[in-house]
Amino acid sequence: MKVFAAITVVAAFALSAHAATTRTARVTVADVAPFTVHGSRFVAHERVTVVVTVKSRHVHTVSATAAGTFTTRFTSVSLDRCTAYAVRATGNRGSTAFFKVMPECPPPDQLSELYPTDPIPKKR
Repeated sequence: MKVFAAITVVAAFALSAHAATTRTARVTVADVAPFTVHGSRFVAHERVTVVVTVKSRHVHTVSATAAGTFTTRFTSVSLDRCTAYAVRATGNRGSTAFFKVMPECPPPDQLSELYPTDPIPKKR
């Protein structure tokens, strides 16, 4: 019985120590013109590959600061208000983060009703 109790205590300690050191990396889009990605909670000085997918893939490799943060700008990325995009950041020491935006936009055939080209709508 004492052996079982000792194993339980060691296992609980190991799990709590692992949980205390586990970080959840995070990415956010700070701006869309230029497309700016900010990362936080990465391992200090970790090399991070940031992939932005907007119709095609755009890749930057950056180094996290001592505080585990980074900011990178994708000047070649442009999008409008109805464009979906995804950001994935993967660090060389195990940190990963993912962020995806799927805007809700009306179908193209309904856009003319919402945004008429004639400023004075005709009576039907």
